[in-house]
Amino acid sequence: MSRIHKALQKAREKRQDQKLASGNGSPLEKIVYSVSQVMPINNEVLEKNHVVSRSTSDPRSQLFRSLRTDIVKQMRANNWRSIGITSPSYGEGKSLIASNLAAAIAMEVNHTALLIDMDLRTPTIKDLFAIKPEKGLLEYLKGEAEISELLVNPGVDRLMLLPGVGTADNSAEWISTPKMVSLFHEVTQRYKSRIVVYDLPPILPRDDVLTCVNHIDCFLMVIEEGKNSEVEIRKALQALENCNLVGTVINKSHANELAVKEPVSA
Repeated sequence: MSRIHKALQKAREKRQDQKLASGNGSPLEKIVYSVSQVMPINNEVLEKNHVVSRSTSDPRSQLFRSLRTDIVKQMRANNWRSIGITSPSYGEGKSLIASNLAAAIAMEVNHTALLIDMDLRTPTIKDLFAIKPEKGLLEYLKGEAEISELLVNPGVDRLMLLPGVGTADNSAEWISTPKMVSLFHEVTQRYKSRIVVYDLPPILPRDDVLTCVNHIDCFLMVIEEGKNSEVEIRKALQALENCNLVGTVINKSHANELAVKEPVSA
C-alpha cells in the first residue's frame, strides 16, 4: 500500500471516528471499508458458531449485551480503552466470550471495536467468524506484513478483527517484542471511540499473559462451571492481582446466566 493511500485511509477513518465520538452516527448507518479487507458472513453462520450477541432471536444475545453494558460502564468510569480476556486453562470458552463481547460493543453507536487474537499458539477468532485470512498477527510481529494488511471487517459495522494464523511455540517471546509493544500503543491511541478486546491465551500454562499485563488496561477472567478447581482459580487471580480485574464470567453455567461477577479473593 502506498504512503498516499495510507494517508487517505487514515484521514477517512479519522473523520468516521469523529462522527461516532460526536454521537452523530447512526447504528443503522453503513460504514464503508475501502482499504481493510471485508470478509462478510451471514448471521446464520455466526449463530452456528455461537457468536450470538447481535442476534434478534437467540435469547443468549441479551446475556452478552448485559455483559457489555457492565464492562463498558467500568471502562468509561476509569478511562480504560482496552480489555484482555483470559482464563485459567484451555477450554473455558474465553475466545467465544471475547468474540461476543467485541460484537456487542460494536453495536453501540459511540464505539468501534477491534478484536485481536493474541493466542499465538491456538488462534481461534478466524474460525469463530468463519474467515480465511492469509496472514495474521504473527506475520506482523515477524515483519512480514503491516497491520493495515491484516485488519478484517466481518461484515459487521464498527467491528474489526486482527486474526491469528498459524502457530508459534515461542509465543511469549513474540508478545514481548518491541513491535508488539508498538501495536499495543497504536491500536488504543489512534481512535478515541475504539475499544480494543484482546483474546489472550490461558494464564496458567505459560507466561504469555504476564508479558503483556502492563499494556492492557483491564482484564476479564472466564471460568468454566464445574471444570476449574478452586486452586486453579486462585492461582489465576493471583497472577493478575496487580492488574485491573473487572470481574469474572462463569461460562457454561446451568443457571443460564452470564454476568460480570466480583472476583473472588485470591
